[in-house]
Amino acid sequence: MKIVATALVAGALLSLAAAPALTQPSADWVDIKSATELQALYSNKTFKGKDWMDRPWVGHYRPDGQGIMLFEGGRYPRTWQVKGDDQVCVNALTGPACYRFQRHRTKPGVYRNINVANNNMVEFTVENGVPQF
Repeated sequence: MKIVATALVAGALLSLAAAPALTQPSADWVDIKSATELQALYSNKTFKGKDWMDRPWVGHYRPDGQGIMLFEGGRYPRTWQVKGDDQVCVNALTGPACYRFQRHRTKPGVYRNINVANNNMVEFTVENGVPQF
């Protein structure tokens, strides 16, 4: 059972980095290069997206650095912290990963993250508020 749960968590984390990176910058996306903006992006926010297999996931993040990912019926705890002015590092059961972020120029609440290790990215929406966890 632990192997299945570990595989699901690994799949969820891999899904966040599974979409191929774009090779050219897009005028529709703006880099976030402010530690203050990144802190605000993760403070009392709910992220919603889909992985590369079109499976939905939800992430809830509190300002104290705690978070939880909901994926395929599982609840996976995580922590997060801002690193420098342009990254957020997330630590989950499968280990740490750091991301750069961009916001969509014309669609409020639409973001994408870029995995620093492999440049893979995923698009998601951000909403205010989180449930108790």
